[in-house]
Amino acid sequence: MLFKLLIATILGAILGLERELRHKPGGVKTNALVSMASCAFVLIVNHVDATEIARVMTGIIQGVGFIGGGLILKAGNNARNVTGATEIWVSSAIGLACSVGLWDLALTLLFLSLIILRTMRIYFSHRNHKLLEVTQQDQNN
Repeated sequence: MLFKLLIATILGAILGLERELRHKPGGVKTNALVSMASCAFVLIVNHVDATEIARVMTGIIQGVGFIGGGLILKAGNNARNVTGATEIWVSSAIGLACSVGLWDLALTLLFLSLIILRTMRIYFSHRNHKLLEVTQQDQNN
């Protein structure tokens, strides 16, 4: 159990580090704790009554959605921190995968998430830079 909790915590922290480095809410501590807690809840119920694991997992998924909802801020017509909320949800999935020993799935979730977050950040920063240049040119003309 300790090994599963430790791996879930480390993988969640790695995912949270991506947000922490960009000074966004829901960083290392949040993702590590969500991943660890998701893993722990399944380990607890497995110890008490293994027939209830699916029901507990469903509750975790819904509960983490509620936490993510608290991270999302509404600013006018725009929602902010949706990616952070989604990242917390992925951290929970990583913890759930660790709790049942699906190591390949947990690592794949982490790896794909980091690729998506990194490539999209590069794409959108490049795209936004070009839009800014076009806007400045329009203003100058």
